[in-house]
Amino acid sequence: MATFASGMNKDGWAFILSGGRRWAEESYNYEGVDYGSNSLFASVEKKFSDRHSMNFTSIYSQNTRGKNSANSQEVTDLKGIKYNSYWGWQDGEKRNSRVKNVEEPILMLGDYWRVSDLTNINTNITYQTGSIGNSRLDYNGGNNPDPTYYKNLPSYYLNLHEFSDDSFAVPVYTPNYPQAEIAKQDFLANSQINWPRMYHANLVNQKSIYALYEDRNDDGLWTINSVLDSQIAGNILLNASVTYKNLKSENYQNMLDLLGDYSFLDTDSFYEGFGFTPSQSQSDVNNPNRLVNEGERYGYNYILRAETIDAFTQFKFTFKVVDFYLAQTFSATEYQREGLYKNGLYVDNSYGKSEKVNFENFGFKGGLTYKLNGKNLISLNAAYQTKAPSMRNTFANARLNNLTIDNLESENLSSVDLSYIIRTPKLKARLTGFYIADKNVTEIGFFYTEGLDGDNTEEDEFVTEIVQGIDKQNMGAELGIEYQITSTMKMLGAASYGDYTYSNNPTVSLSIDSRQARGLDPVIDFGESHLKNYHQPGMPGQAYSLGFEYRDPKFWWVGINGNYLADTYIDADALLRTDNFFKIPGQGGISFPEATAERADYLLTQEELDPLYLVNLIGGKSWRKDKTTIGFFASINNIFDVEYKTGGFESARNANFRELNMDNASEVRSFGPRYFYGFGRNYMFNLYVNF
Repeated sequence: MATFASGMNKDGWAFILSGGRRWAEESYNYEGVDYGSNSLFASVEKKFSDRHSMNFTSIYSQNTRGKNSANSQEVTDLKGIKYNSYWGWQDGEKRNSRVKNVEEPILMLGDYWRVSDLTNINTNITYQTGSIGNSRLDYNGGNNPDPTYYKNLPSYYLNLHEFSDDSFAVPVYTPNYPQAEIAKQDFLANSQINWPRMYHANLVNQKSIYALYEDRNDDGLWTINSVLDSQIAGNILLNASVTYKNLKSENYQNMLDLLGDYSFLDTDSFYEGFGFTPSQSQSDVNNPNRLVNEGERYGYNYILRAETIDAFTQFKFTFKVVDFYLAQTFSATEYQREGLYKNGLYVDNSYGKSEKVNFENFGFKGGLTYKLNGKNLISLNAAYQTKAPSMRNTFANARLNNLTIDNLESENLSSVDLSYIIRTPKLKARLTGFYIADKNVTEIGFFYTEGLDGDNTEEDEFVTEIVQGIDKQNMGAELGIEYQITSTMKMLGAASYGDYTYSNNPTVSLSIDSRQARGLDPVIDFGESHLKNYHQPGMPGQAYSLGFEYRDPKFWWVGINGNYLADTYIDADALLRTDNFFKIPGQGGISFPEATAERADYLLTQEELDPLYLVNLIGGKSWRKDKTTIGFFASINNIFDVEYKTGGFESARNANFRELNMDNASEVRSFGPRYFYGFGRNYMFNLYVNF
């Protein structure tokens, strides 16, 4: 990375240029993960007077990185935590099927106007454009090429059962140990994507059964905002702003590689054949049986538009003993989807513009600081606001139709925190207690599931899971402390203890495309999910850190810190906690005879990740000669190379008691949770030169 800053010349002009590149042929932590990024920054400013200046800033940032798979415990036990199922060998090189490519330049024009000695106005106009693409394999009519597909793994044979024609008869556990061993050896020998096999399959079939595409969105975002700061009295400061945003987001599948010289038929093979009309398999009825070539759109193609205006004011009051502030905000948000394809399943509500969805929101915030003396303070803050749901959580299945979530409302967020602050020459500390309630949250997920029980619903479906009315509660205490032991030695400490849970039972509904194909309402209500008192995922309830830092007068320094994290839970799926879990499909709500409360508690207990200890070492030194400074910064993180999980999520593939219980028959699950892992021991060295 290199940066040049001119400084302000006598004519009032200044500019900065900066450029950098980062790259890696393969990640140290995961196989088959490459990385490359380029960044450019240019800014020019014109100073018209001491009170007025304008600047133009441009940022170009592009990065491409291969992704790594989240793996089940079975896969990790067989291949280790660095295993990544997304890549395979092609022509002697590793090729990753899941690549994220981001390219979003930003242009910004700013105006700074010092109206008077007491008032400033800063106005900016920003335009952000570019694209984000996430690639993956399409196998429309072919077998799943993922080497970790459940039928390729030993667990498929270790959890086999024999079924009776009687739905009330308990399946008999019949594991096939010899076949499980064969599957194990075959997986170990063929644990990566087989690119040549997919090319060969396309050649044999004389069409592209397998292809590589990307889920792509091309965005154009305009932002205009103006910020006012005014000292309206000796002890009263006004901050005010108004912001307008206008987003146009094009979303579509983009064909990257046909894996051969054949076109790809733009239909959904799941809706071809018996029971379906010829048009229902079409991605776009207006262009039936379209053959797709590289660089063309297919599958889904739509535009999302969002328009938001937000106004904010805040008054700060400063007195000898007490400082306090009051703030308020108002926003108006509007969403709309425009379908560019007429989907064969949703011919009446996929093409053209949807109805506009509007939200009006407001918020209030206030706080005060009471100065016990110059070294001890008490701070209190409280806030209440409503917030519009995201576009992603507004449309039930934006890829296929214009349908919005029924009874969708804004979220309600309230918070309060109280702090005691100490500031002395040697000791700085802050102890904070907090409470945050986030209510009426909506979340959407997509997955394939088995074992549903619902009116005119197949047992096995690809579904959109819509969870509404989620209430989240976060409460706890935090402590931060810094103590100057000597002039060169400092102690740093932090602690957090909290309880982050769901505080109610939200409702779950599923949007099922096959119901639409049969002329039924695609959305079916599964009632309450018993999530109350379950933990929110990925948030450690306990986090502690203690470190020491030494800074030598000869301009070198070193520091070490130890960290402890505990009470972290994986994501619990809402569908498994509905009454559907206990029902025999197609039997009018009758429960499984083998379902007991004790066994259900075992199956549905939210998994807690193991506590972990991490130790990090950092240090650096600098030298200065004349006007040149040379220095370095180095770190060793996770010194003891601890293997640890950072998070994970349950699979909802087994939607009822019997399915999930059979998957737990052996010690190895076919559809167990998928986990994410942290980095092992890793190093960083940074050298810099300033002149």
